[in-house]
Amino acid sequence: MTAASASRRPTMHPRMGQRRAEVARARSRRRLWVAGGALSLAAAGAGVLALLHSPLFSARQVTVRGARHTAVALVLRTAGLTGHPPLIDLSPEVVARRLRALPWVARADLVRHWPDSVTVEISERRPVAQAATSKAGTWALVDDSGRVLQWQGQEAPALPVLVSTVRAGPAGSQLGRPAVPGLAVAQAARGSLGEPVLQVTVGAEGAVTLWLPGHVEAIVGNVDALGTKMAALRSVLVGVPPRGPEVIDVTVPGEPTIGPWSPSSAP
Repeated sequence: MTAASASRRPTMHPRMGQRRAEVARARSRRRLWVAGGALSLAAAGAGVLALLHSPLFSARQVTVRGARHTAVALVLRTAGLTGHPPLIDLSPEVVARRLRALPWVARADLVRHWPDSVTVEISERRPVAQAATSKAGTWALVDDSGRVLQWQGQEAPALPVLVSTVRAGPAGSQLGRPAVPGLAVAQAARGSLGEPVLQVTVGAEGAVTLWLPGHVEAIVGNVDALGTKMAALRSVLVGVPPRGPEVIDVTVPGEPTIGPWSPSSAP
């Protein structure tokens, strides 16, 4: 480029240069404003988080409802509610999962009441039978799913004895599959019969027999059509009350039969 051509290059008007400078300064101010806003938001968030983790928003009041067989102290310890934890750190789903691992707990719900209280609602399982344990002289209360609820040193008079090929493990464990038919019949009998059930025996291939007071043996068979079988059994007990030891067979519920009882089959 020659000196002549360089001299002919257009020059920037002073006002245009001033305008460009103002635009650059405005951009810088916007960047500073955005950065400052972000820092302010971060500081505010940190402050809120610190406040939520302060004693003002901790679980200082805890109410446990529905725990009849489960100690409240055990509920609090399992749920992580000792030591006044911050409410923000309590997950209802996690707490419920932990509590359901306790032997008696069927369902658990945690409700946070801001700013400083918590309610734990417990729904407990119901025993339907008692089974022999691996320790002689002890009995295990079990629910209809086979969950072992607790061991105790004496029989529970209100619950039938479950006799099967399996023995109960520690509280919180499950009975083996061979016991399942007996539990299903025990549960069905609880709500259907007017008579107490003394024993539930699970035989070969899952065939179930009930023992009622007065040496009355009720042969149920498999667990098919349980509702119909229980209705047939109740109909016989009410319509033709046993006058002594006898056998009632409801394996075919539409044609129940009554026969003599044999002492050799007594529990």
